[in-house]
Amino acid sequence: MCKLINKNSQSLTGLTANRLAIIIKNKNMKSLIFLFILIFIDKCCYSQNYQNFNEGETFLTINGVDHWIKIKGIYNETIPIVIVHGGPGGHNYNFERTVGPLIEEYATVIYYEQRGCGRSKAPKDTTDYTISTLISDLDGLREILGLEKMNLLGFSFGAELSLRYTVKHREFVNKLILSSPAELSTSTVLVQIQGLYSVADENLRVEIEKILMENTPIMSKLFKIWGKTSTSFFDRFSFVNPDAARLNRQLWNESNLPHEGTPHFQNVIFKNSKGDLLEVVNGLETDCLIISGIHDKNGGLHYGLYLNEIMPNSELKIYKQSAHFPDIDESEKYAKDVKSFISDN
Repeated sequence: MCKLINKNSQSLTGLTANRLAIIIKNKNMKSLIFLFILIFIDKCCYSQNYQNFNEGETFLTINGVDHWIKIKGIYNETIPIVIVHGGPGGHNYNFERTVGPLIEEYATVIYYEQRGCGRSKAPKDTTDYTISTLISDLDGLREILGLEKMNLLGFSFGAELSLRYTVKHREFVNKLILSSPAELSTSTVLVQIQGLYSVADENLRVEIEKILMENTPIMSKLFKIWGKTSTSFFDRFSFVNPDAARLNRQLWNESNLPHEGTPHFQNVIFKNSKGDLLEVVNGLETDCLIISGIHDKNGGLHYGLYLNEIMPNSELKIYKQSAHFPDIDESEKYAKDVKSFISDN
């Protein structure tokens, strides 16, 4: 079977480029004809690998649930980048209207929204959102589209899902891009609370201090603190560039999301989080680009640092003008770094 080949990697055509120059120089006609046959076969492989692809939006039924996907940049014929959104319970609406089009210029991009999120449908069972189910859904997407390899770009919680998928199915993952990676763990909760306190005004700080004195679980404290904040506070907490924050808010309101299944999704993920991601991925050898904003108060910076230490083939890029959304704070730099990484073979 023909493999899906990144046109920037050493495909059959790429491997024969030097040989072609030698054959032409030596005027070996039989070898030249044979070479052109090989190139023709190589091109046929591309068309066969993309026969399950259609540019645009559609729904795929995976594990009994209709999942929304959108495919762009198919003409690039690269190993597709599957966008795995965060949240938990987020969507791709903002990504596909900010940095997404910049990535589509050089790569085939598959926007994919998880069950009960964004424009995807929700399962009838409101508890059917476990990590193992989400991994199965992602692999179902790969099978339906006939992908032998894919690049995963996971944002925040999506980075955790991408990592856990790779641990289970590493043979199908070409490269990983982890954007503001974060896990639902005690350390992340503590980082968030500290971050919230650091940008709070005097009145909110008093409220936070009172909540921290309560005899309740740390996760409950975090949710209660978030309940005291406003949308403008979230924008200051999550972005460096005020214009980027306004654009994100505008797109979020325009999307008319999140989905009605989102609360159920979040409830299951929060209740079942094991906080063992670093242990699980320790030593994972898949090539990985980690992008973290130096002002990320949501957990992405410290997890990026940890992951870079324990994954031998990882590269960490720290964005100095970004918080939790480097894809929006520094879109052009983000797109260039992703391009350089997936093209570096």
